[in-house]
Amino acid sequence: MRITQSLLYRHQSDALTSAYLRLFDVQAQLSSGRRLLKPSDDPSSIRPALDVRAGRRRLEQVRKNAELASSELGTAEGILRTASDMVARAQEIAISGANGSLNQADRSGLAIEVDGLLKQLLSLANSRGLSGHLFGGGLRANPPFEEVQTADGTVVMYRGDRSTSTVDLGDSLELELNLPGSSIFGIGARGATVYSGTTGAAAGSGNDSARGTDRLTVAHGVTTLGDGALAGGGDSASGVVPGASSAASDTLLGPAGVWSLAVVDTSGTGAAGTVSLNGGPPVSWTAADRDLAVTAADGTLVHLDFGGVTAGFSGNVAAEATGTLSLDGGITTRAIDFTADNQLVVDSETGATLFVDARGIQRAGAEVLRFEGAYDLFAALIELRDSLNNVDGEPLDTQLDRIRGTIAEFGRGEDLLLAALSSFGARMRLADTTRSRADELDLLLAQNQSSLEDVDFAAATIELTQSQLVLEAGVAISGRIANLPSLTQIL
Repeated sequence: MRITQSLLYRHQSDALTSAYLRLFDVQAQLSSGRRLLKPSDDPSSIRPALDVRAGRRRLEQVRKNAELASSELGTAEGILRTASDMVARAQEIAISGANGSLNQADRSGLAIEVDGLLKQLLSLANSRGLSGHLFGGGLRANPPFEEVQTADGTVVMYRGDRSTSTVDLGDSLELELNLPGSSIFGIGARGATVYSGTTGAAAGSGNDSARGTDRLTVAHGVTTLGDGALAGGGDSASGVVPGASSAASDTLLGPAGVWSLAVVDTSGTGAAGTVSLNGGPPVSWTAADRDLAVTAADGTLVHLDFGGVTAGFSGNVAAEATGTLSLDGGITTRAIDFTADNQLVVDSETGATLFVDARGIQRAGAEVLRFEGAYDLFAALIELRDSLNNVDGEPLDTQLDRIRGTIAEFGRGEDLLLAALSSFGARMRLADTTRSRADELDLLLAQNQSSLEDVDFAAATIELTQSQLVLEAGVAISGRIANLPSLTQIL
């Protein structure tokens, strides 16, 4: 091969370029502190380094998720501890209010404090965390609990759902951030439905869904006497017909055979006589009585018109009356089926269902319903407040019984709160443990990443010195090559 001067120049130029590049690479590594600035720096270390980086990114997300979970759960735990203190105070008030030595003014004063507890608990139940409302289940954008005024009073409705929100803690582990509010502030095991009234309505065999305390309105419809052949549902044999106030004011209810009027014409001409309802006290009547109130021994009332009594009639006249049932204060009604042992009544305002044994209904009125075990904390507070205020005007013994009944409901509510606190505490420990473990693993990966990617400054400094010497030698050689005589000169 012929060695020319240009070949020498080209070869030396390539050597200088290579020396410059190596010097530049070493300087870049020293200034950045990183050994791997591009794949060609160390091809065998690129894949492990990328794997380590990916692992650290996953750990960072796990750490953020664990921090979020710890914050959310810690906030919820603090709220529930406050709620637990409020429930304890409500129990104290119920015990005090059930003391028969208090007067109504004292109980009304306690009711004011209970109303304050109700508003505070509602505010706590609608608290927000970093990712939305804490107790709405999976629906976290809107407040989960709403106070609603219905025809029968105040109720608190749950607007959330029964799902939960979760975060990923790695290794296929998902941690629930919350519990649905219905399971925290909600009801325990449902017991019997207790009817407190004189209508004869009783609990059916179906599964009632109403909560706390409610009212069943049992209303009178139309009264019919005897064969009902006369206008207005009167009896053709006796001539007695329902009075003008019958439809609006009668309390008599039930099918034929339940009620009977004993009518006696003492005048023999249909001008005057006596009447009694189901053996109740006799009431005198005259032909001028067109809307006479007749009361049975139990207080059941019927209005009668004696203007057309058959002369000389003395005997029994059957009486019956239709009626309706309502769970929403009369907004919607169901006709009473006096043969039904499990008649369904639905509250149009809340959607609650009630199953009624209607076979014993004989009198119109209101039944105060108590759904044993089906009180959430809000319903228990409302019941305590209203019982302390005696909003239904009940006798003292009944009022005190209702107040005492809330004590057990607060106990059930406290059990639910404690169960939730225990669950949140366990989850917080898991979140904190996961975060600590993520920090430890990230430290190990950081060390591994450093060994793969970071510069060994001592070795790099030596290499920088060597590269500078190589470059300086190359420049010197280039200068000497430039001073060499050309081949033409030699020849």
